[in-house]
Amino acid sequence: MTHPDPTRNEDVEPDSKPLVPARDAITGGFSKNADLLSYLVSGLLIGLLSDWIFGTSPILLVLWTLAGLGLGFYRLWQGSAALEDEGKARTHGV
Repeated sequence: MTHPDPTRNEDVEPDSKPLVPARDAITGGFSKNADLLSYLVSGLLIGLLSDWIFGTSPILLVLWTLAGLGLGFYRLWQGSAALEDEGKARTHGV
């Protein structure tokens, strides 16, 4: 007669899925690439609205578009840095 292994709990369910899925599971992994476009479009729309409200010609449009573009590239840089760190962790820094 064999005794059951005390370190193994067969009657306990494996880790259940989290209540909120990961961001990549929701967006299909396109969120990092779509950030640039969404920030650019948001800056463009805020700039158009600001120019219309304040009566300035293209000054605020250019500023907000550049701000959106800069923030979009910053988010891409953050994402690439995270991927680089993940790659280093997988290869143990080699």
